[in-house]
Amino acid sequence: MAVALLTKIRLAFRSKDVCAFPGCCQRLTSDEDPQEPKVIGEAAHICGEHLGSARYDDTMTDDERNCFLNLIYLCPTHHRLIDKEIAGYSVQALRDMKEKHESSAHKAVLDGMEDVGFRELEIATNAFAASPPSEENDDFRVIPPEDKIRKNDLSNHSTVTIRMGLALSAEVSRFLETITRDDPDFPERLKSGFLEEYFRLRKLGIKGDDLFDLMCRFSQRGLSDQSKKSAGLAVLMYLFEQCEVFEK
Repeated sequence: MAVALLTKIRLAFRSKDVCAFPGCCQRLTSDEDPQEPKVIGEAAHICGEHLGSARYDDTMTDDERNCFLNLIYLCPTHHRLIDKEIAGYSVQALRDMKEKHESSAHKAVLDGMEDVGFRELEIATNAFAASPPSEENDDFRVIPPEDKIRKNDLSNHSTVTIRMGLALSAEVSRFLETITRDDPDFPERLKSGFLEEYFRLRKLGIKGDDLFDLMCRFSQRGLSDQSKKSAGLAVLMYLFEQCEVFEK
């Protein structure tokens, strides 16, 4: 049973597309197609994938072995290294490595919020404002962000991202007001671009933190430096507050 592609994409997002091995810093996403970046890193198992592999735990199910919590994002070189018996990497050592790396990546995302301005928001929104209006007809009522967090059972990691992004809501609102003077339909097209992906993932049965991370990854599609990626997140958090995203 292989690791699901969406799980690997989520792992890449939480790792900021960089190998989690200390000191490696190898970027693991191909930019050949900015709109559909290729994830070229490897989802390495902390507890081994099959009998005979390093750190194999026979009490785990296949689903547990291939879930996000049992995976660490590595380049091929360091994936091979941790799976060698002579390397001696324990389950706890790899869990600590994963936690430290993903926490550092999350901090970089939040720090990038400080550099978000109109220019970054313009670049971050251009890719999504070309979408036609959504044809979904679900009868949603917009509810407060805290209620959305609770209803979707989002973790503290997701909650911190939401609150940091919402701190930029006024800036996003001013930006949209400026754009709307020349392009009145821009906000609706922007919303539709995000809702299309949201409904697609929801129909696949994705929910909770999995859905939140994949939507965050989507909001950064085609963006390069951290300030622009953080701008994409700020726009998503604005929509999290203002429209139907994560209503259920």
